[in-house]
Amino acid sequence: MKRFGILALLILLCVACAAPGRTETAVFVDPNAVKEGAYGDLAFVANGFAFGIYDPMETVLAHSTSNGSFAEVSCAFEGEDVYYYFSGFEVMANTIDGAERVTMINLTDDTVKTPDGLYIGMPEAEAASVLHAEPDGSIYRTVDGTAQRTVTVQDGRVAAITYLPAE
Repeated sequence: MKRFGILALLILLCVACAAPGRTETAVFVDPNAVKEGAYGDLAFVANGFAFGIYDPMETVLAHSTSNGSFAEVSCAFEGEDVYYYFSGFEVMANTIDGAERVTMINLTDDTVKTPDGLYIGMPEAEAASVLHAEPDGSIYRTVDGTAQRTVTVQDGRVAAITYLPAE
């Protein structure tokens, strides 16, 4: 079900990007706001290496082995969205100011946890006690520096955990 939801989201994004009459590229981040390591407490840890939004992708790949990648034309950035797949999570990267940088981290299953212990499938009550926040509908949102983390709950359990640039 989780993979279907992610696939449906990607399809909707592709359809929106390819809409007839679309002539401009939407930019969701100000390149001047890109600061490596400026994500505060919203780092993700894989294989003992902490990284986050806007960190160089080459550094991430130096510490974790990707199971493959996929690229497509981006509708948020100039160039391509490049998706790197790892065991339990995926990373999207975009070229910003000449360097490929992390622009999304998405947990894909319960084999990995965030540094504060969140994981896919965690009961909502446990997640709420870790997050110390009230949900906006079914989404808990935390913002720190250049990053935001969204935790989506469905049927009383964590269904998705995603790190993105702060709005």
